[in-house]
Amino acid sequence: MKIRPFLIAALASTLLASPFVMAHPGGHDDDEKAMPKTCEQLADTKRYISDVAYPEVKKLKEQCDAAKKKPTATQSPATRRSSSGGN
Repeated sequence: MKIRPFLIAALASTLLASPFVMAHPGGHDDDEKAMPKTCEQLADTKRYISDVAYPEVKKLKEQCDAAKKKPTATQSPATRRSSSGGN
């Protein structure tokens, strides 16, 4: 019976302290950075978020990667030979 008041006091103090418990400020640098909208902004990791955990960033990264691969994939072997100048 002597433990009951102790448990009630512990529970009450936990409930009172819970609204004040928060994550440490400054733990993430993403709060200061803006969300990138273009591939150039995505490449600027000092000013823009580059974490692919964000769905918007992941989608933009996939689009930028596809755009980088697209020009090299569309060039055919015939155009490469004719541009070398040797016949």
